[in-house]
Amino acid sequence: MINTYQTSMPPPPIPPRLGSVMSAPGPGHGKPLLRFLIGMIGLQMVLLLGGFAYLYHTDNKYHEDLERKYLDDMIVLRRLEECEKDIESVLDCKKLVEKYKSILAKVGQGSAKLTGGGPSYGAMARMIVKQPVSGTPPSKRSKYLEWNIGHSVRRNVQYYMSSWLKVLQPGDYNIYSQVAFSKWHPKTPLASRVKLRKGETGEEKDLMTAYCSLGDQDHTDVCTAFQGGVFSLEPDDQLSVWVTDPSLVNYEEGTTTFGLYKL
Repeated sequence: MINTYQTSMPPPPIPPRLGSVMSAPGPGHGKPLLRFLIGMIGLQMVLLLGGFAYLYHTDNKYHEDLERKYLDDMIVLRRLEECEKDIESVLDCKKLVEKYKSILAKVGQGSAKLTGGGPSYGAMARMIVKQPVSGTPPSKRSKYLEWNIGHSVRRNVQYYMSSWLKVLQPGDYNIYSQVAFSKWHPKTPLASRVKLRKGETGEEKDLMTAYCSLGDQDHTDVCTAFQGGVFSLEPDDQLSVWVTDPSLVNYEEGTTTFGLYKL
């Protein structure tokens, strides 16, 4: 009998599974992708360099504009520092101080307009009297009360020459003055007057006048001259309080005040 289960021929190869054989890419298949990646990287680098250059140029321009904008203000501030040592140029220093105060007033008005607080809050001032320096000769004494700016309150009202208030907004104002006298005058009645003038060189006129009496020199009481009223004011109008003699005024806290507020 012939053995059909033995043979000298090698077994046939195992057929590959479906999908296991992938065709190898051609030699030029990856070049477009590589070029695309290189282009994207180059574009990003160009955009980054352009952004840095723009920011650097913008920052330099901002600082230059800022320096030009505040150059005059820096000059004024430096000149004000010199005024403390330079006594000979008192008039020039006063002009610089007034210019500086005017700039601050304009800044305050601009801030009020931006925040919408200007019309609602309006203008007001409540001034606290400052006691004059003792030992001043009578011939050089001013009969206008001076105000303590550190303890006074002002809004949209400018302070001028230690005794005057300068109005910045037109309108109707309630103005009041309270002056307490603690000493007697032998010849002149004890009086206080609210003065008004148009600008720094305008003619002064009495807006209100009030009197009080202590009787005679033996009296040690205090009398108060109070006055108040509503008046129409224009920008640059200036107000001050005149008294018979500042040395007769009582300078205790809260006894002598002056103020106004816009209606």
